[in-house]
Amino acid sequence: MNNIDFFQESEDGFDLKIVLLKYLRYWYWFVIALAIAFAGAFLYLQYSTTIYKVTSVLLIKDDKKGGMGGASEMLKELDISGSNKIVENEMEVLKSRTLFEKVVDDLNLTVSYYSEGNFKDNELFNKSPIIINYSLLNEQAYNHELYIITLDSKKMELLDEEKNSLGKFNYSSSINCPYGKIRVFLKNNHKAIGQTIKIKFAKKETYVEALSKNLHVDLLNPKSTVVQLSMESEVPDKGKAILGKLLEAYSYNALEDKNLESTNTLRFIEDRLHLISKELKDVEGEVETYKTQKGITDLSEEANLFLEKVKENDTQLNEVDVKLKVLEGVEQYLQNSQRGVAPSNLMVSDPVLIGLLEKLNTLELEQEKTSRTTQPQNPFLQTIKAQVKILKQDILDNVANQKKGLGVTKLSFQNLNNRFESSIRAIPKKEREFVSIKRQQGIKESLYLLLLQKREETALSYASTVTDSRVIDSPYSSPGPIKPNKRLVLIIALLSGLSIPIFLINIIDILNDKVQSRKDIEKATNLSIFGEIGLKPKGIQDAVIDLKSRSFLAEQFRILRTNLQYVGASTNQGKSKVFIFTSSTSGEGKSFVSINLAASIATLGKKVALLELDLRKPKISAYLGMSRDRGISNYLVGQLNENDIIQSTKIENLYLLASGPIPPNPAELLSNGRIEELINKLKETYDYVLIDSPPVGLVTDSLILGAYVDACFYLVRHEVTPKQNLAILTDIKFFDKFKSVNVIFNGVNYKNSQEYRYGYGYGYY
Repeated sequence: MNNIDFFQESEDGFDLKIVLLKYLRYWYWFVIALAIAFAGAFLYLQYSTTIYKVTSVLLIKDDKKGGMGGASEMLKELDISGSNKIVENEMEVLKSRTLFEKVVDDLNLTVSYYSEGNFKDNELFNKSPIIINYSLLNEQAYNHELYIITLDSKKMELLDEEKNSLGKFNYSSSINCPYGKIRVFLKNNHKAIGQTIKIKFAKKETYVEALSKNLHVDLLNPKSTVVQLSMESEVPDKGKAILGKLLEAYSYNALEDKNLESTNTLRFIEDRLHLISKELKDVEGEVETYKTQKGITDLSEEANLFLEKVKENDTQLNEVDVKLKVLEGVEQYLQNSQRGVAPSNLMVSDPVLIGLLEKLNTLELEQEKTSRTTQPQNPFLQTIKAQVKILKQDILDNVANQKKGLGVTKLSFQNLNNRFESSIRAIPKKEREFVSIKRQQGIKESLYLLLLQKREETALSYASTVTDSRVIDSPYSSPGPIKPNKRLVLIIALLSGLSIPIFLINIIDILNDKVQSRKDIEKATNLSIFGEIGLKPKGIQDAVIDLKSRSFLAEQFRILRTNLQYVGASTNQGKSKVFIFTSSTSGEGKSFVSINLAASIATLGKKVALLELDLRKPKISAYLGMSRDRGISNYLVGQLNENDIIQSTKIENLYLLASGPIPPNPAELLSNGRIEELINKLKETYDYVLIDSPPVGLVTDSLILGAYVDACFYLVRHEVTPKQNLAILTDIKFFDKFKSVNVIFNGVNYKNSQEYRYGYGYGYY
């Protein structure tokens, strides 16, 4: 046979059936794994806390992205609306600790009430029959739970975490206990006799921090000012109450900020009105006194003309003085480093300065809100402070420039007044003096009217103050829990129950270095399987099976016997055939197969000589219950001839040549030439000569005998032969160490085989 042709590469296709059978042989692993996985999923769903998502949608005014319209447009026309908001800043304000502290205080969230269940405790938000107020809590209260049993409508019992009684007390009474000083109140008309309530206390700071982290504020659209507030809550009603209180606190704080500017401006105007009204009253008194004393009832036409011109000029001069006073107020506000809103914002006329003051107001409010939620060293807070400092300097520079300009304007008006006064000197003395007094009265009246107008504008702004936000969707809860996701948990359980056994089976398969199937042999050696022998049932104790029975094992030996006619048929027609049985290591069934195959051939009336040539560990004679005191080793050393060592067995036509005493040098004995003489003499008498030899992977005996045989039968045992030993078989075939190499797959455990899971069974057919 051409060895090169024999060892051509073969292509192995993917066999889905083989893969499925590989896993189906461990079907009970999948059943157990799935049962455990679904049991774990059930327990997880029962014991895990259900979480709901609570959501609300809020619209925030931001002129950069679009205002709210309506009243705000009217206030904008009056130039008395507050500073604009930046939606990104407001999103951070909504998560501030200050707001959540108000929420925790208003809802009394530091005390939680629970009823005990079979799998988990259920929170009784707004459903608890009792309410607890405390003035002092010890550290034990935060680390240990408290139990309260409602005995009746007047008394209740306190228990510690171990449910040891701490005493019975009346409702509303002050109680000093290891947890602190508390008072327990029973809700009106609530009948809950004998109910046990579990109480958990939480530190305010810890709860506020948890709420702040739990709240998510997201901008729904980058081009809009609509934000979505969402949080997760075990109790939907509790989550909705928290979000509702948060929005309420946010709106209240926003109105406070907006009213601050109007309040400070009103205070400034009222102070000025009080001073001007007093001065106006004094001037009016002077006019009345002068008229009475001098007897003047009215001025001449010329005097009235000069007076009107002087009044007009004085009005303009007063406006300049007011502007200077406003600028001085702004300057003083900046130099004193005050916090809050500049008191004269609403009386500034310069649009550039108004813009700078509004920007300063926005930055200072942002600085104040940020300082509530961050540390003083926070980089963002430091950046805001730096911006405020730079902006204040810019405002001071602007104020200084405006004061210079107003000073020039004031000097011009004063020079004009001086010219008018020169003209007035030509008027008679009485009229001249009266014109001077009337002039002072006009100045005070115009200033008084200006302040009254500004006060009314500021009052209108204060009265028209509305929040810059509007709740679009009130807090609402998801229809079902978002955690745990029941479907996801069951899918994970299913995948785990399937993947874990698959993973373990593959790991076992990777770590298992034993031959598992015909494909392992064929893939490693490119040799076809000559025959298969199943695993001997445990009920069969004898080495020689009943070959006349209809058992599956007996039938396999008959198939193997039939296939022998094709081995060496082209070279040994009509002659005796010599076969050798070997393997890579011991324990692979050479002796068992050679005995039973020899017995099967003998049943056909063929004379069979069975040679026990494993001179190191002989087993055949023991299996057949025959003596090996005289045998082949005696023949090889020349002590006996062939007729002296041939023994008849209990099986007709089967003869045994036992090994004889174990020699110290088996390989040398087999090489002395007498074994060839023995085989040739046996071929003259027997139809078949079968040789049981030692493992070819351990000793060289089988290779020595290879020159005298017609074919070699190499045994590979299922789940016993290491896969790496198949390299020995490949080497034997590649170098033609035997005339013909045939593989017998022995000891196949069909229950564990990947290829025969639903093939032949045991017993009879």
